[in-house]
Amino acid sequence: MKLLKRIFFVVIFLNIFSTGFCQDVTLLDGNFKALNGQNRVSLEFTYDSLQVGKYKNESDYVSKRVTEINKKYPGKGDEWAANWVSERKLHFEPSFTKAFTGASGKDTLVTAAYTLIFHTTYIEQGFSSAAILVHKNPEVRGELILIKAGDKSQVLGRAKITKALGKAGPHFETGEHIEGAYAAAGTALGEFILNN
Repeated sequence: MKLLKRIFFVVIFLNIFSTGFCQDVTLLDGNFKALNGQNRVSLEFTYDSLQVGKYKNESDYVSKRVTEINKKYPGKGDEWAANWVSERKLHFEPSFTKAFTGASGKDTLVTAAYTLIFHTTYIEQGFSSAAILVHKNPEVRGELILIKAGDKSQVLGRAKITKALGKAGPHFETGEHIEGAYAAAGTALGEFILNN
C-alpha cells in the first residue's frame, strides 16, 4: 500500500512538472519585431491539415469516433462531431487568447495593423486512468504566423510550438481536456513574441 501511495505522488508530481515546463517554441522564419511598440494585434485561428493523436487526418479521427459512439449510443456520435468543432470557439480560442493577452500585454479584441494567426497542426486529447495510475496529457502543437492585417502574402515572422500541455484529469468533455493546452500555448507564445 505504501508503494502505491509513493507511485501516486510521483505521478502527480510529474504531471504538474511536465505541464508547466514543456512548451518548446522555435523561431522558423523572420521575426516578430513589427509588434514592438504595438499595443494591439488581431488574432486568427486555423485548423487546416490537422493531425489528431495517431490519426494523420482529422477526418479519419472524427469518422472513427462517430462510428464508435453511435454504436453504443445511437445519434450521440453525430452530436459529438458537432461539439468537436464548436469547442474551438467555446473553449480553445478563448483560453489561448486570454493567456496570450496576459503574457504579451497586447490587446487582441480589436482590429489592428498586424494579425497573428495560430495554426493548430496537432491535437492530443489525452487521458487519465486512476485505476492504473496512467495518464497522457492533452497536447497542442502549431505555428504562430505574423502578417500585415489583410495580407497573408506578407509573412513577417513564423514560429512553431510543440508540447503545449494541458493537465490530464477526470474530464468528460473534449474541450475541458484540451483548453488547458491552448492556454499553455498562448502563454508561451505571448512571452516568445516579446523577445523576437
